[in-house]
Amino acid sequence: MRLRSLRTVGVLAIVFAGTLVSAASGTKPGDHLELPKPTASERIAYISRARVFEPTDVSAKDLYDGPAGRLTFAPDAEVSCDFVPRRMSGWSEKFSCRLDDGSIVKVKYDEGGRYKEVFGEVLGTRLFWALGFYADRMLPVRMTCRGCPEHPWKFVDARKKRRLNADGEIASFPASAHMGTYTFDLAAVEEKIDSETIETKDKQGWKWSLLNRVDEGQGGASKAEIDALKLLNAFVQNADNKSKQNTLACPKAALEVDDDGAVTCRRPIMYVDDLGSVFGKGGFTTGGSGRVDYEAWKGRRIWRDKATCEARLTSVGGIFRHSTLKDPVISEEGRVLLSEQLAKLSDAQIADLFRAARIERLHQMRSDDDGGEREVTIDDWVALFKQKRSEIIEHPGCKPAN
Repeated sequence: MRLRSLRTVGVLAIVFAGTLVSAASGTKPGDHLELPKPTASERIAYISRARVFEPTDVSAKDLYDGPAGRLTFAPDAEVSCDFVPRRMSGWSEKFSCRLDDGSIVKVKYDEGGRYKEVFGEVLGTRLFWALGFYADRMLPVRMTCRGCPEHPWKFVDARKKRRLNADGEIASFPASAHMGTYTFDLAAVEEKIDSETIETKDKQGWKWSLLNRVDEGQGGASKAEIDALKLLNAFVQNADNKSKQNTLACPKAALEVDDDGAVTCRRPIMYVDDLGSVFGKGGFTTGGSGRVDYEAWKGRRIWRDKATCEARLTSVGGIFRHSTLKDPVISEEGRVLLSEQLAKLSDAQIADLFRAARIERLHQMRSDDDGGEREVTIDDWVALFKQKRSEIIEHPGCKPAN
């Protein structure tokens, strides 16, 4: 079986003043605190102070092994787990599984489908993390699932509305599930940023327009950082950028008790928590060539209008789209910031990014110099990445931010 990626995105290590691990207890500040549900106005106040970027040493990043985190699986490691019969939302193949340490994780896998999230999530999360933008961890593994349906997604897809037991899990499976032990050669395990989400009952995630509420004067991200994030999304063609793909959160290390005894967040963050729809052409649907497709990504220029610095990002859904970032106009400060970060990536680091994603197992084809076809190699992806990077770096200059 060929596996598909989970949103296992790279946890970005965030170090705040005064967040040293306690040698006596082994816990970190904030571990015992729980952020209460905010009111609508409190949530907006958190957004005004939210960060999207942290300065980082790009050249020192290991894009093959990815960021450090609780889970220590090397790329393509052999991992085993016990199936957890929970309903799962979305469209890509996934299931819940209990690891040998007892923790329950989301596993995305690939069986040759059109969404290719096992590849895209690893690519997106590692790249965003390496450049200084917040992202979850996504660990590419070979997963053996015990007590599992042969094709899990067919039976855990929430749209099937299978009957639940008193514990909220799927009560039973038909004989056609062929329950047993199965190995998924292409899988990815998601490890979320160690944080508390900041959401209300009717406000989960965030629209891109809410970045206009971020105030650098209150400690929030700068215009340059926000525009760099938007341009990076256009660079990778993250076309499925609807609100629920984005998270407003408080890292556990930033939780604190204020003078009134209430738990609050010292430094909230905003980030893209689903980066499966990347490195393709986007468009009306992000399946197939819409994501992780060499020829499709090659055909997408960075700029829709180079003169006005309007980046090209064709959102999913067309006129019916739920995506909230489309063809963003980028300031010179944002272009320069992303240019500087991208320029620090070496050829070896870019190659490691695509090696970690196991990109060659897609067996995509491209035209060769003799008019025929051959398989796309990692060297091809590296060359294309650098070509598209140069469109940003060598731009003559955008308008300064107001």
